[in-house]
Amino acid sequence: MLPKEGIPKPIRGFQSVLERDVYHIVRKLEAGNDDKPFKSVTVVYDAIKRSNSSLGRQKKRPLEDAIDRVLQIRKQERQQDQSDDSEAAIDEFEPTNPGDDRFLLNRQLTKLWKTSSASPRDASEQPAVKKRRIQSEDDDRHDRPADADNGPSAGTDAAVGPSKQDKPPTKRPPKSSRFRVEQPDRLRRLAGMDDVYGKLLRQTWHMLRPSGVDAQGHGRKTTGIVLSGPSGIGKRTLVHNLAASNRVPLVSLDACFEDAERMERSLSEAFDAAISLSPSIIFLDDIDQSMSAHGSSKHGEHHQRAVRIFKQQMERIAKSSQKRGHVLAMATTSKLADVDPDLLAYGLFEESVPLRVPDCAARRDILEAVTEGSPLSEDVDLTEIAKLTHGYVGADLAAITKLAWARAMEREHGADCPFDTTADIHAMLRRHLQAPDLTVFPNLDSHQDGALKALAITMDDLKAATRRFTPSLRKQGFTAIPSVTWDQVGAMEVARKQLQMSIIGPIKNPELYQKFGLTKPAGVVLYGPPGCGKTLVAQAVAREAQASFILINGPELLNKYVGESERAVRELFQRARSSRPCILFFDEIDSIVPPRSSSSTESGARVVNALLTELDGAQDRSGIYVIGTTNRVDMIDEAMLRPGRLSVQVLVDLPTPAERVEILRAIYRTNHSEVTEEALQSLAAVALDARCTNFSGADLNGLHTKAAEHAVERWLATGSEPPLVTQADWDHALDNTYASVKNPASYGSLALPEQQRRKR
Repeated sequence: MLPKEGIPKPIRGFQSVLERDVYHIVRKLEAGNDDKPFKSVTVVYDAIKRSNSSLGRQKKRPLEDAIDRVLQIRKQERQQDQSDDSEAAIDEFEPTNPGDDRFLLNRQLTKLWKTSSASPRDASEQPAVKKRRIQSEDDDRHDRPADADNGPSAGTDAAVGPSKQDKPPTKRPPKSSRFRVEQPDRLRRLAGMDDVYGKLLRQTWHMLRPSGVDAQGHGRKTTGIVLSGPSGIGKRTLVHNLAASNRVPLVSLDACFEDAERMERSLSEAFDAAISLSPSIIFLDDIDQSMSAHGSSKHGEHHQRAVRIFKQQMERIAKSSQKRGHVLAMATTSKLADVDPDLLAYGLFEESVPLRVPDCAARRDILEAVTEGSPLSEDVDLTEIAKLTHGYVGADLAAITKLAWARAMEREHGADCPFDTTADIHAMLRRHLQAPDLTVFPNLDSHQDGALKALAITMDDLKAATRRFTPSLRKQGFTAIPSVTWDQVGAMEVARKQLQMSIIGPIKNPELYQKFGLTKPAGVVLYGPPGCGKTLVAQAVAREAQASFILINGPELLNKYVGESERAVRELFQRARSSRPCILFFDEIDSIVPPRSSSSTESGARVVNALLTELDGAQDRSGIYVIGTTNRVDMIDEAMLRPGRLSVQVLVDLPTPAERVEILRAIYRTNHSEVTEEALQSLAAVALDARCTNFSGADLNGLHTKAAEHAVERWLATGSEPPLVTQADWDHALDNTYASVKNPASYGSLALPEQQRRKR
């Protein structure tokens, strides 16, 4: 029943502006529903979403919490209205004697006495009600954010509304825990990480066990370890196995950072659980997502507050470790540079353990683990697959095994599949739409177990899965190992010999070079006229060395924002360290490291300084080899060409006449499926022709293209001759192809001043 004004007196107690807005919307919805009250949060939430209210754009969880609070307020208001109606009825039907006012005060006191005694309360129930009320108030106080707008009416609530002792205890919906506690009892298969797992197992065993020195307060243990490495390498499995091996609980902070308003309470409860269960491990997966560094693309508005709260909780661990068992914090990240640097300070995640990309032997172990229990054909060679999957992590190898198994099933049961063509699929869908009750789709359980047991993954299945799959590192900037071989390059004996000594040899036989004291990786600059195959040479080196390969086109490291170019350089070398041995190939390196002078820009100088810092090995550069290509070696900063950096300079000059023959034959073999010895012999006359003087490798490739196009035109005109490139086609190409390099002698003299300075 509404008062005469038409608007009931609300029991004020809004904890936020959102609750006040929801209250007005609920009143309007009730008015449009014949004043029938809403009893479900879901019904009100759906009604708000269907309305044109701006509240429909609010996040689901805060909106549902506000609706729940408003429904409780509306319930209390209805109870107050019913109480007012009862008192009005008593006043209306109470017999009065208007002429006798002598005992008016006594009659009013008697009426109040009878009203209060009409609903007696058992004394034994009083403490329980009070206890529930205190608990409810405590929950409200914890859930209320620090900046909640209670308004001035919150203080006058007791004066306007009924007594709090008369209110029934409110039933709050149960809230799910924001953290998860588990006791791992089984070790998961973790292949290819024996060394790092053994080291961490010994380290965590000593950290989690109490010692006499720690009990006396004279010692101190590491508070946190962060594992960094590419996604899918097995960081979570590693933490799980460490908890299982040490037989300690694992407290995972899964969703403590999702709700900014409840973040402090969620973290406090999670750390309370970890301390009470100590020794234990607190685990935070992908720490860069919840507490990223300022300036990172992942940085959010609540990340600084999250760091502050997390640091406060970590201080509790340091204090409790002296009284109880130790609590060790462990975190994982795929990009350590994106983690807030305050978290890597003393007393937090003090130690960082990088996890390297599996090498060939580790990939072999991982393949054995993921194929365990799977039927393999006799022709399967896991060592060969390990060589083909360079740069793959554990998750990638598991994925290609699943793809290979799916291909084996498709090969075995391909004849039984009713979906041979698109027309078959459309026809089946039409029959299903016309008669949905009929079984028009095939029975998926029609195959017998015996047929599945006869399946086996073959070598072709694994190779096909490898070709179809894109490894995770490829998505993070790594390049597939090029398929270019030295046979496709042709000639360049001097450059090949120097690269064999500087890069290929140390990668394939590092023990030999270490015996002679050659431990620091070299940097090589390939310079010379354009079109002479500098990029092709670098790709052939990467293939022969079978090392990780990252291709960097010059301008892609440059960024207009201050500090972003240097960050890109640091992240580049960090990725290379995680996948050693690795070759960094800078194409057109002169665009990244131009000479620092008065005319150079400040941003360009910062990039040069960042590269010099990485090349000097301020951080370990072992296993990282740098190759740069340029047409103008004199346009590179001199500091980059000093010993220990890019000290090896190889001139890739125009080919000699004999080298032109070899290069043209390599081009012909690469582009033709059928190659005869007669055709290869005829190419010598073409390459030695005077019209090919000063031709680069790119010019020879263009010569072959023009000859092939002329042969196609001739064949289309006649159609009777065999599809071959004849001498007439080569003559036509020679008459229409010209050398692209002007003044080739100038390129060979570019490095002479530096060489003369070295001699002096």
